[in-house]
Amino acid sequence: MYEKAEKKVREYFKGDYNCSQSVLRTILEEKDAYFEQALFVTAAYGGGIVGRGEICGAVSGAIMAIGVLNGKIHNKITDVKDATRKDTIEFYKLFQKKFRHSTCYGLIGIDPNDPDAKQRASDEGIYKENCPNFVVEAVKIVLEMFEDKL
Repeated sequence: MYEKAEKKVREYFKGDYNCSQSVLRTILEEKDAYFEQALFVTAAYGGGIVGRGEICGAVSGAIMAIGVLNGKIHNKITDVKDATRKDTIEFYKLFQKKFRHSTCYGLIGIDPNDPDAKQRASDEGIYKENCPNFVVEAVKIVLEMFEDKL
């Protein structure tokens, strides 16, 4: 059911987009909510916010998408905030159930403060092997959450 979205997010991620950009763009396109500035907003979120190993870019992109989608559903900002908070909590539960973590450091296990470890992980293909799974799952979770809402 989500094959098209999976293919799209993988292509974006293999191309010029970081994990956060790939997830946000794919979700918003699938829900007819895409706007070009979205890619600018997410530009620094790859690698756990500029490679710091913090919140996974796939997670941050998904959360941003949740906010945008709730903005299409609700008219009042307080309703958008409430719905986004509720949906984000649900997203975290589902993502962490699958991967046990939501930070790059937790997901990949590489110390973001150790440049040698990051380089070894890159050389060994750890990011290339694991990160596509995170972007695909983030997209799938959000699309399933909003399947009947939009």
